[in-house]
Amino acid sequence: MNTYSYTEMARMNVVEPPRRKKRLQDANKPKRSTSAYFYFMASCREQAARAGTQITKVTEFTKECSARWRNFTAMEKKPFEEKAALDKARYDREMAQYKGKDMVDPNKPKRPQTSYFLFLAEFRKMMQGKLDHKDILRKAGEQWRNMTDEQKKPFEIKSQEEAKKYEIAMAEYRKRQGGVVMLDGGPEEKRTKIEAGVVGYGEDVEEEEMDDEDDDEGDEEDDE
Repeated sequence: MNTYSYTEMARMNVVEPPRRKKRLQDANKPKRSTSAYFYFMASCREQAARAGTQITKVTEFTKECSARWRNFTAMEKKPFEEKAALDKARYDREMAQYKGKDMVDPNKPKRPQTSYFLFLAEFRKMMQGKLDHKDILRKAGEQWRNMTDEQKKPFEIKSQEEAKKYEIAMAEYRKRQGGVVMLDGGPEEKRTKIEAGVVGYGEDVEEEEMDDEDDDEGDEEDDE
């Protein structure tokens, strides 16, 4: 009969926690955009290579470059920020195609805000720092539903004024485009659903932003 010490018995009873499965990378997913800081770091490595300097201590080299970046003026950072902006535009364009969304013309006038979204913007400012993001959306939806027509009226008037300005801007835009208008798909369709009562106030906005957070989490895992 085998005898085991308490230590050996404890080891035998240890159950390893299940390992987290690594998400499979999608080869077709666009590469994330590079920040201005990482463009600067690449420049530091290129300068070191041209000077024949071998980077033996990566941590120290990174600290030195980071210190230089922190002390840069806005003018010194500008070339790297311009590169980052171009790469961000590339990433947004490729992600739109990857997700099957229509491209948005940056010159197209922005759609007017509905009365609820105007109220939400004001409510968000009042609650900033007092409630977290999800609670702000939930409370705003509750308050809007309980408001009287008279209380909603200022937001509705402002929304109508914005709608008139939008129609004028769109007329000019159509002339410049020769009658061809690019479709943008998303936000207005969601606003229409909210106004029609298909989804609750605040719910649709929250779901959309949560979807964006999920996409970001997935991208971070892919980068790892």
